[in-house]
Amino acid sequence: MSTQVPLYEQIVTMLRDQARAGVFPAHIAELPLGPDTRLGDLGIDSLGKMGLLTSLMDLTDSYFPDDAFKDHHTLAEISAIAEANGSGE
Repeated sequence: MSTQVPLYEQIVTMLRDQARAGVFPAHIAELPLGPDTRLGDLGIDSLGKMGLLTSLMDLTDSYFPDDAFKDHHTLAEISAIAEANGSGE
């Protein structure tokens, strides 16, 4: 029996992995990311946000419009939006 990792944790892992790979600002890999962390506080530019959307679409097998996530969205809100629009599996 496999245990599914919650989507929020998958998003945090993806952010950290992509920061280590140079896709997102390097400091994100070391930040204490919590559910209340706002997207705008991470220092991700518009190109990075597009990368985040693409990664979430791959992760959830769903489509999100370009403006799905705003700077004021928290990681918990992004997770909830993604869960509402995709499988998260």
